Amino acid sequence: MPKLADAPLAHQPPLLLLVGISAIGPIAMNGVLPANTTVMRELLTTYSVAQLVLTVYLFATMISQVVLGALADRIGRRPVMIGSLFVFGVGGIICAVSPTIEVLLAGRFVQGLGSSVCMFLTRAIMRDVHPKDKAASAIGYMNTAMMLGPMFAPAVCGWITDVSSWRIMYAALSVAGFLFSWLSYRYQNETLRDHGGNKPRMLGGSGTLLGIPQYRAYLILVSGTVGLYFSFLAGAPYVVMELRGTSASTFGLWFSMVALGYLLGNFIAGRWSQKLGTSRMISLSLIPIVVGVLLFWVLSPWDNLLALFLPMQFIALSNGMGLPNLTSALMSVRPELAGTASGLQGTVQLSAGMLLTIVVSTLLTDTALPLYMCLTVSALLALYGYHLLRKTDAV
Repeated sequence: MPKLADAPLAHQPPLLLLVGISAIGPIAMNGVLPANTTVMRELLTTYSVAQLVLTVYLFATMISQVVLGALADRIGRRPVMIGSLFVFGVGGIICAVSPTIEVLLAGRFVQGLGSSVCMFLTRAIMRDVHPKDKAASAIGYMNTAMMLGPMFAPAVCGWITDVSSWRIMYAALSVAGFLFSWLSYRYQNETLRDHGGNKPRMLGGSGTLLGIPQYRAYLILVSGTVGLYFSFLAGAPYVVMELRGTSASTFGLWFSMVALGYLLGNFIAGRWSQKLGTSRMISLSLIPIVVGVLLFWVLSPWDNLLALFLPMQFIALSNGMGLPNLTSALMSVRPELAGTASGLQGTVQLSAGMLLTIVVSTLLTDTALPLYMCLTVSALLALYGYHLLRKTDAV
């Protein structure tokens, strides 16, 4: 398996393993969404309740990241990774056999508890073995590779839902969780470095980080940035399939535009972050956000699906460019608390995402206007975070 180049030989984690683990997190998050309308009908519930498969998943991931991030700084990356991926597999089994929407949501909660390591711990490992700017570049390249799975997941899962059963998706995710848990046990080395023998207190590092203005500004910027993505995830399936009358597989195919935008952004981050530096890349990443939100409003009278997915492609491009650099910068405020910083980042951004999914799915009725409004509010939050960051002279 390929190795990362900058770590000592004993601490080099397998790159393909990190890519695979990083991929199953977003696959589990957005790959199942095209099935929501089918779940709604089969389990005899409403769309707003079926949409909770995303909200509950985000909530579990949110509370799990802050605890597991601190635990990974205390006992190491490897045991946290192995155990969490096993829990992810258990959650997938519960989802696959669920007879009611309540059991399905319980399974998504368990799945979310385990999946949090896919989102934050792989990034902390990259920061363990690379300096700040190169970590941003490495995260960008890693995300480029791992996006191949999520790019096709909505289309594949939508097709599976149309021709077979949505339960197969959850069964496959369960198998992936158990497989990667075993691979982590077999191949993953420990990358947590010794910081003079002083282990951070559980959750104490979160308070330390939140007391730093620069870290708080980064969190606000990240929350606005990912809020755009989660607003779209929550609202787009309803707009496309219920308001526009298209199929789950059609939604999945169009969603590949979003994945391609994110893929391109990650490639740009991998190619230029080390050369331009994280600060400049963060600044440049805000341009596509502004373009995308303006396009949403300009194209809103047009019923063609391109009016939804083209603006979102610009926003996905921004996420791909900015998030690797924001993540590296967040973990570099206090490098000895990299796991805590990454976990807290995930918790805060998913809190924003969870709130937005509730708002969007509740407000959507016979118009896409609530979706556009939530996208605009998220963009304004990101710009406000950038303003605060400039006041700390971080960019």
